[in-house]
Amino acid sequence: MSDIKNIIGDIQTLFKNIEGNSDNYINRLTSISDNKISNYLIGINILFLIIMVIVLYILYRDYVYRIASKMTRCTDINDIIDFNINDNDNSYIYIIYIVHINNTNNILKDYILRLEYNFVKEETKITFGKNNIMAPVLFSPTDSISKFSSAFSIFDLAEKKQKYIDYYNKDNEKTYNIDKKKLATKKYKFYITSNDDNRLTDESSLQLANFVKKYGYNQNINLDPIYNILYAIENKRNMEY
Repeated sequence: MSDIKNIIGDIQTLFKNIEGNSDNYINRLTSISDNKISNYLIGINILFLIIMVIVLYILYRDYVYRIASKMTRCTDINDIIDFNINDNDNSYIYIIYIVHINNTNNILKDYILRLEYNFVKEETKITFGKNNIMAPVLFSPTDSISKFSSAFSIFDLAEKKQKYIDYYNKDNEKTYNIDKKKLATKKYKFYITSNDDNRLTDESSLQLANFVKKYGYNQNINLDPIYNILYAIENKRNMEY
């Protein structure tokens, strides 16, 4: 959080530099005028001054964005800490169920995939649904390329990286993957619950569920829903000392 004070100080310095540089160039232009130097040279200096002001304005906007981003993240982290203390039994354990729309009346039983994120232990557990429920979304890749291009994956907390989900069917002794394109359709819903399977509706939990859905299809997305919770745990530990 101390970074915000540093950024504010940088902005104040930036404005001082803008004011100082502007005064210098105005003085130079006045001197040029007094010495009856060509209008061409005056125009060049004015153009340079305009370009400098534009660049400094862009840097200023970048500073403002960084401050807003840090303040938003601080707010999100504090909300996560408060939520897990007051409403989630301070567990930092989130369960995501992936369910077909026809089975939403019993998501705890008729799910395709149950993903458990334990952010305290930084563990990720995967539980598969019944064979008959999973069958419509499974495919058996013939090579690595087809697997990487079509298989659903998750963000693994322990490894801090992408992990493809391999499903081994004991009946036919074949290994399958889950088709990410099918899970990305409106036929499948992603529900998030607490460790005791109570439905969660707070902002950070919903962002996490949405992250799991999007990450399964595209890994080039923002990881804030994951790291905000990890940072919340770290901040809470620091407050306890």
